[in-house]
Amino acid sequence: TQAGLRHTERVDRLVMFKRKQVAPERRTGKALLRQVGIFPYAILYKDGKVEKVAYGGEEIAEAQVAAKAKNRSLAGPYDDCYLTAGLCTHCPDCLIYGYAAIEAEGARKSRVMTDSCFSIRPYPLIQRLMKFNVIDEKTQTSGTITEYDYTLPEVFLPSVITTVDLTADEFVYVLGDILRTTRYGKESSRQGFIRNHILAIAFSDVELFANLEFTQALYDALADDPEINLEEGFLSLADVEKHVPGVLKLLTDDIYGRLEWVQGEELQKLLGEVKALYNDEARLAEFLRNLNTASASFVVKS
Repeated sequence: TQAGLRHTERVDRLVMFKRKQVAPERRTGKALLRQVGIFPYAILYKDGKVEKVAYGGEEIAEAQVAAKAKNRSLAGPYDDCYLTAGLCTHCPDCLIYGYAAIEAEGARKSRVMTDSCFSIRPYPLIQRLMKFNVIDEKTQTSGTITEYDYTLPEVFLPSVITTVDLTADEFVYVLGDILRTTRYGKESSRQGFIRNHILAIAFSDVELFANLEFTQALYDALADDPEINLEEGFLSLADVEKHVPGVLKLLTDDIYGRLEWVQGEELQKLLGEVKALYNDEARLAEFLRNLNTASASFVVKS
């Protein structure tokens, strides 16, 4: 890729593919739904109108009796929801992130859009090859020498996540998935710890910029900063945050649409409220149950 928007030299970059971002975040959300007792659940309805979303064995049994006795229909019970073959198609995760064609359920488009993201610093500066010589405990002889490609710590991957037509509660759910997910990677033996930092939230009627543009603009700003040396040492979060406001302004000055930013103290206040919700077990359980009831009711109606 081109190093920056103004720095035109060619550089190789580390890439995190979009699927490796979304799947871990969805699993984080689904695990939380299980934890607070959303599964199992069933939906009692008549003529497309939901009368009740039943949770747990006792409520589901009552709903099954009501469905037979009162000429109602029952969707479910849904004992669990997991990627990719066991999607329930009715929970908040399925409604927000979508799913491919499922027999008798059709398909649903995701309302969370992501793209592959790129490292700010060039790949050769943030990568090392490490060799492992495995010793057999019984014979004390050397086994196969294996070489792995490792990414150094303190690597930043700027990413834009675009949400479309979410309710306020759905938006909080997605924020929770992003903030609580820390393990990304192809397989468990190669996963790394990543801390997600929300730099800003934008409300707009157009998409603002691509991940690569964001990375390149940050590269320009950091490369021109006399206090930062991209070729040596490492980047800190403070280095990146220092240049974010200017970069966001640069990238959005010429957009054809409306735009309102949430940054600084206002952003920290919002994130504090989300944190308080997720730290309160009772409030969180009620929030997620209400969200699941709303999601299940919407899907049955549609």
